[in-house]
Amino acid sequence: MSSESKALHSPLSQSEPIILKNSPTVYGLGTLGLAAVGHAFDGYYLFFYVDTLGLTVALAAIVNVIYAIWDAVNDPLVGYLSDNTRTRWGRRRPWLLAGLPFYVVFLVLIYAVPEPFRQGDALFWYALVMIFLFETASTVMNTNYEALFPELFQAFRERTRASAYNHGLGMVGELIGFSLTPVIYSQFGFVGMALFFAIGGGILLTISILRNSEDPNAQEHPPLDLKDAFREVLRDRPFWQFTIVATFLWFTTGVYTIAIPFYAKYTLAAGPQAPSILFGACFVVAIGVVSLWSRLVRAWGIKRTWLWAIGVMALSAIVLGVVPNLIGGILGAAIAGLGLGGVKVCREMILANLVDRSRARSGHRREGIYYGLNRFIGRLSRILEALALALLGVLFGYVSGEDPGPDPANAFRFLISVFPFVCMAFAWVLARKLRLEDNQ
Repeated sequence: MSSESKALHSPLSQSEPIILKNSPTVYGLGTLGLAAVGHAFDGYYLFFYVDTLGLTVALAAIVNVIYAIWDAVNDPLVGYLSDNTRTRWGRRRPWLLAGLPFYVVFLVLIYAVPEPFRQGDALFWYALVMIFLFETASTVMNTNYEALFPELFQAFRERTRASAYNHGLGMVGELIGFSLTPVIYSQFGFVGMALFFAIGGGILLTISILRNSEDPNAQEHPPLDLKDAFREVLRDRPFWQFTIVATFLWFTTGVYTIAIPFYAKYTLAAGPQAPSILFGACFVVAIGVVSLWSRLVRAWGIKRTWLWAIGVMALSAIVLGVVPNLIGGILGAAIAGLGLGGVKVCREMILANLVDRSRARSGHRREGIYYGLNRFIGRLSRILEALALALLGVLFGYVSGEDPGPDPANAFRFLISVFPFVCMAFAWVLARKLRLEDNQ
């Protein structure tokens, strides 16, 4: 095994890992809260504005592009500021406690559109401003919370176990955010749904933020200036290879997220509860297989496991593209969940180990910058999502829920299958070239 592979393989190759005795369950509950709030937004904001309020798909694509650009720009900035924060409460906790109220309030405001803003240009500007503000709060929360993971769980076995708990509970949050949302808004409206997630997610995040103990040694090094902080990461070639693959994966899950409500309605001709069933099938399976994928990481190594997970995701795109009804859609969603569990477990382990290798090499902690830059590139996938959505108008004539065009069924069949399969094929080829250890 090469020295590079050993460094990646071992969390802290030049020093002993510190056991902080943080609870994987408590950390996972915070991820659950983040996921529930975030996916109550991700899964339905486009459906709400386009199909419910009548915003044209072209204007929705513009909102998504601006949202993606701002999301990409502010991720590394927040990561840099977080890494260089020095307080008696730690580096991440002040940011998390300050950002939490804005995170939940802006979720409610996205769906609580005042009557004067419910049509024409006013609807476009309201959506743009509210989504812009929510995304800023989301970046503060997600970048800081994700950057805690390599610090809270430093030994390999502890980290593998924590990753399983974290992603298991995180996918429970995704299951709730995706599957429960239609049930709630059909009974209590979109505002009632947003309030439900804001309150529940806020409570879970508050508990987790207050209970997690940051590593006191993390603040021993003086803050880095902007140039020094980014130089190390920008020269880390394996990190950039990994990030490109992760971007394709983000795009695929993003397309699934925005497409399923439309796919269920137009392609499968299913009832209003069908999105809940499809999301539920995906995440119930994903939650159930997280521990299996964690065992495979220990048995096969990260790279082989990652390639299998990506291959399963590609298979799910094929199945979703050919099935004729809700039963077939459930099968495709379940296969997507099988792959998703593996992709998430491997992503967490690879990125945490890249962070550790940087620390062993340079002596500085850059978790925030690594996670921020990873999100920076990954969030650019939203531009691809927007282009894919806009392409439906060109190819199939879909404009909005008020003007769906002559063939909306095949429009969303195309969206949910062709783009994800092509991206998974590219992801598999690139992941195969990434130098990672094969055995644990």
